[in-house]
Amino acid sequence: MKTEGQIRIPSGCAIAAMISREGKRMSGKTIYEAMKPMHDRSNGLGGGFAGYGIYPEYKDYYALHLFFDSRATRKKCEEFLKERFEVVKGELIPTRKIPAITDEPIIWRYFVDPLKSMLASMQVDEKEYVARAVMEINTKLDGAYVFSSGKNMGTFKAVGFPEDVGVFYQLENYRGYAWTAHGRYPTNTPGWWGGAHPFTLLDYSIVHNGEISSYDANRRYIEMFGYKCTLQTDTEVITYIMDYLLRGQSLTLEEAANVIAAPFWSTINTKSQEEKEKYTFLRTVFSSLLITGPFSIVLGFTGGLMALNDRLKLRSMVVGEKDDMVFIASEEAAIRAMEPNAENIYAPYGGEPVIVKVKEGCY
Repeated sequence: MKTEGQIRIPSGCAIAAMISREGKRMSGKTIYEAMKPMHDRSNGLGGGFAGYGIYPEYKDYYALHLFFDSRATRKKCEEFLKERFEVVKGELIPTRKIPAITDEPIIWRYFVDPLKSMLASMQVDEKEYVARAVMEINTKLDGAYVFSSGKNMGTFKAVGFPEDVGVFYQLENYRGYAWTAHGRYPTNTPGWWGGAHPFTLLDYSIVHNGEISSYDANRRYIEMFGYKCTLQTDTEVITYIMDYLLRGQSLTLEEAANVIAAPFWSTINTKSQEEKEKYTFLRTVFSSLLITGPFSIVLGFTGGLMALNDRLKLRSMVVGEKDDMVFIASEEAAIRAMEPNAENIYAPYGGEPVIVKVKEGCY
């Protein structure tokens, strides 16, 4: 009989990421191989990846990845898209039949450009236009779900272990300057294709390990601004919060981190007067967007990544480097799988954002 200390009890979910500061594009195989040492952190109910820089030939178009439950639903969605976008290309996303991944939906991608006439009539910029279209499909078109919608990036996710999901989507055939990965261990929400991580909106993607006890307060607040949480998991709201803070409110990454993982008031009181005023402003104005509960997340965006723990650091996350590369994972073993000679391995403090950006003009 095994006793305490002999049984590995992972603290739920696995996350990993890698990025080249020089903008070098790397095979997706590296990121899904990195998930193998963290296999026990998942239970086969969700795995996924986001790659940045993977569509250079269509970099000026929004890449919409969709799940459909039937051919009829796909046709209906295509009619919706053609009324609002120039559809440059539409195709099945290539997959590989493997025993570990079953019951897959119809999986398509479309490279689209918003119709200029529609932008003019609605008087919104193209990002807001695309975000609204995504919300409309996901809330009103039964059987269709947009799970990726950024430029020159894409999300790939499924029900299964992440290393199998990577093989299923043939990620070895994609090359990107940044990758994020997730292995899911759902605790209070169902395991289904749409509920796997990453969650995305435009070029923002989130992978998350943890539990959001503030979910309902966060959701009620963010839905006042047109976002709709429909995917039966608490992580979805983090993506919308980050989009709202960064795109909607024009906060910096550091400021957004200090909203969702805000310093305690006792910590704020030790700061200089200028810092105290800044932190007090953020905590007061965006109080409903403080995320409570244990979490470690990686935010992907065009040209960079941000890793962040909750302010008490209740979930593990480590960072390592090698030359121009930065690696992030729940465990050092995953970093070593990506780069055996990784250096400067450290665990960030709770609430301390780790922000890595690609050199300007290299992505």
